[in-house]
Amino acid sequence: MLRKEKPDEERKLAADDRKILTDIRWELQEQRKYLEIFRHAVASDVLDQVGAFTLQRQYTFEKTVEQIVSRRLSFARFGDGELRTMLRSEFNLRFQPWSADLAADLREVLLFDGYDADRLLLGFPYPYRSLHWSGVWLDIWSEVRPLLRTDLMYGNSHLSRPIFFQQLGQRGVDMWRTVWQDREICIVTGENSRFTLVPQLFDNVKDSKVVHSTPVNAYADLPRLMKVLEDEDPEQLFLLSLGPSGTLVAAWLARMGRWAIDIGHISDSWANVFSGGKWPESLAVRRK
Repeated sequence: MLRKEKPDEERKLAADDRKILTDIRWELQEQRKYLEIFRHAVASDVLDQVGAFTLQRQYTFEKTVEQIVSRRLSFARFGDGELRTMLRSEFNLRFQPWSADLAADLREVLLFDGYDADRLLLGFPYPYRSLHWSGVWLDIWSEVRPLLRTDLMYGNSHLSRPIFFQQLGQRGVDMWRTVWQDREICIVTGENSRFTLVPQLFDNVKDSKVVHSTPVNAYADLPRLMKVLEDEDPEQLFLLSLGPSGTLVAAWLARMGRWAIDIGHISDSWANVFSGGKWPESLAVRRK
């Protein structure tokens, strides 16, 4: 017959286990602190360079919207996905595999080769100093920096990301609404994509239509898509939610004299901040 543990022995064992777990947790927290200190030390110089560049050459959120509206500028955004696609052949987004032609086209736009600053505004990322962005800038900044123009001002690419709505709240929503107030808009997005015309953002448009590309590898569909868009009413405002291809199409339409804005995950970003929606990248590429 097995002898049962006495209650006080059981309590002692449980207390010992809790102490061990507490010690392990404390040790992990201390290690995390040291890793953060190490990360800041390693990334500090690069992050300072990125910060100095954005301080001098990047518009604020508010100024970016103001420039888009007052000057009727098209807006092509570069985020970490576009920059790494441009520079790293091993980099693949869930919905956009890498290709040499895609990388070359993105580089041409970032170099502003053949584009007019009175028609097109390029977006550059918000100067985060987070773990994710520290890794991004440590990896690519030395290659990105020589490609940036010192005679241009850049918009803020995170204009359609959650941080924009986190910082500006309803004022940010109102600012976006002024862009398409009483205008006819043409949404360009992947078929069955997550993009939706959230009423809180878009119920003030005059009219809207949707032109679909493919939900995955939209870059391969761009020859067909551009022919379709060339036949669209040039007075429409084109709103693009198409990953790196949206960056290219915004620039190419601007070169044609059209008004085009790469708005990316704006609907999911609004939902994340105002209605408890998930982080945009955590959602499936296609709607179920």
